[in-house]
Amino acid sequence: MIRRAGVPFFFTPTYFLIMDPVTVLGFAGLTISAIVLRRQTDWHRRLHLCGMAMLTAPGVGRLLPMPFIIPWAGVLAGALPLIFPLIAAIHDLRRNGRVHPALWWGLGTMVALQVAIFVIADSPVGLAIYNAVASGSPGAQVAPQAYPPFPLP
Repeated sequence: MIRRAGVPFFFTPTYFLIMDPVTVLGFAGLTISAIVLRRQTDWHRRLHLCGMAMLTAPGVGRLLPMPFIIPWAGVLAGALPLIFPLIAAIHDLRRNGRVHPALWWGLGTMVALQVAIFVIADSPVGLAIYNAVASGSPGAQVAPQAYPPFPLP
């Protein structure tokens, strides 16, 4: 989509380019951690829950009125999946009187990766990645750190 200049108008192109790989890497990291800890089922379940929650951001984004929440579309689409581990944390608090450490690790990872997406997308590194991907395509003509124009019918 970057190369054909087809980025959704409610994301900046660099944010859109960085968001998916970082989200998938976060999911992979949490899932690998869960698999390594599969014999500790309390950690395993909670880390998998956080990994799954990371993957729900695009689906959640489709439920939001994205055009009306620019420039907060990325923030909300990334923050709403935190609901799943937060519900698990509330369950842990009620049941055990404390939040399990795996949820703190999972929530911390999710928040850190959302911050990293914004930092990378607005940095020279994000710009360099965008230029490398878009080079020689119609996407190279798009301003990488500006919102694309609203599509006209």
